[in-house]
Amino acid sequence: MSWQAYVDDHLMCEIEGNHLTAAAIIGHDGTVWAQSSNFPQVKPEEIAAIIKDFDEPGSLAPTGLHLGGTKYMVIQGEAGAVIRGKKGPGGFLMCLGNDKV
Repeated sequence: MSWQAYVDDHLMCEIEGNHLTAAAIIGHDGTVWAQSSNFPQVKPEEIAAIIKDFDEPGSLAPTGLHLGGTKYMVIQGEAGAVIRGKKGPGGFLMCLGNDKV
């Protein structure tokens, strides 16, 4: 299965009436491996800031996280593993995966 098929078939599917509005798989080097059609166009500096927060948990909290030019407030996550953010009624969840798959 390709990463794109995983995004399309597993991340964007409906489960008990709930579904994601956008999803992507991004490599540790910042390369977008796969994304849903409505995932925002992310900038390299946005990805770099996200990767830095996984390495230095809390680095995004003071400034917020920008994703596709939209600023989100960073809320509680799991240091070095999960980043959560909120903007209005929506938000995001980012997980750090194992690059040794």
